[in-house]
Amino acid sequence: MSPTHKSQSALEYMMTYGWAILVIVIVAGVLYSLGIFSPASSLSSTVTGFSNLGSVTGECTANGVLRISLGDSTGYPINITSVTAKSSTGQISTFQPNSTVDSSPIIQPTSTYIFSVPNICPAAGSRYSLAVTVNYTEPGQIFPGPYTSTGTVAGTATSTILQPFVASFAAPYNVSTTTSNDNSYMYYTLPASTGLADVGNFTFTITGWVKMPKENGPGNTGQWMADGLFYFGPTPTTGRYAAFIFTPPAPQDVIHTCDNDIHSNSFSVSVFNNSWYFFAASINSTYGLFQLGSTQSVVGDSGNSRYSDGYIAVGASFSCGDFGLIGDLTDLQLYNSSLSAQELMNIYNEGINGGPIISNGLVAFWPLNGTLKDYSGHGFNLVDDGALFTSNYK
Repeated sequence: MSPTHKSQSALEYMMTYGWAILVIVIVAGVLYSLGIFSPASSLSSTVTGFSNLGSVTGECTANGVLRISLGDSTGYPINITSVTAKSSTGQISTFQPNSTVDSSPIIQPTSTYIFSVPNICPAAGSRYSLAVTVNYTEPGQIFPGPYTSTGTVAGTATSTILQPFVASFAAPYNVSTTTSNDNSYMYYTLPASTGLADVGNFTFTITGWVKMPKENGPGNTGQWMADGLFYFGPTPTTGRYAAFIFTPPAPQDVIHTCDNDIHSNSFSVSVFNNSWYFFAASINSTYGLFQLGSTQSVVGDSGNSRYSDGYIAVGASFSCGDFGLIGDLTDLQLYNSSLSAQELMNIYNEGINGGPIISNGLVAFWPLNGTLKDYSGHGFNLVDDGALFTSNYK
């Protein structure tokens, strides 16, 4: 083939395929500009940087919260003093531990601690890239700092919705009936207008989510346990009352009120596995309806010995074996009505972040999301007595 024919063939090739190649280049450029090839576009998050903080993981949840797990590879304890996240659009959010929320979060060597940075993540399915700055000290060392470690968390926001913080209780095994031994509970005295004060044989429903990491019984053998979840009483020391607790003989779980021992049937799951479980008790003069997870149990109630002057405690039971809760609580709802099995199931189906979907008899709604506030609109804000809020949960 002559040089002229070769040049003509090359020109024809470019004319034939040039436009296609140009379109491919343009499309690739557009996709790159949209971040399709960026680490931030991966469904699982990508973490870079963070020297001295071990194996860091993080993800953005659908309610705008960055959940970031920080470790410690320094060889000695470190104290996290703040975590700041900055988005690619310039939005900044900082979480600093305080006296009630993640107070003094010390990370031991080879351990981890989960922090929540709220109001920084986009909607579920949206891509993000967050520049994160962690400030910490090294208490007890010759040069304690402060120090700074920086890195990037990028990916696609998940559809998961998690509370930034939950209430954490660490009561001693045996709580004195004078409350002097229990430094980990919350309380309030409800007015008579709620129907839960200055009344006997009252009707109520309590629902919530609980996570317990270990047995709390004699010797922690798992043979028996009673953890106070919610308590009604005239005072912590006298009179009739209603306390909502777990009392499982291993390996079964039983929920009951200990006013007149309205026991559920045994549930075939164990709550001692550090996982979240929905719990509920709907009590009236005829029956007690209990729920653990999605399983329900109905038993007759013939005792009718409940009494309350409105005093309630969350995370402790002062007159039913004197036990306090070891574990976490969130999404607590209180009603002065007896909700039906379907209504309890509807609340359960809302999930751990679901608010009240039933207005019938709603007295109080305590999300326990870093605050003692009652979100029912009634203003029955709890008073704290040593319980804390933590983001260090799964």
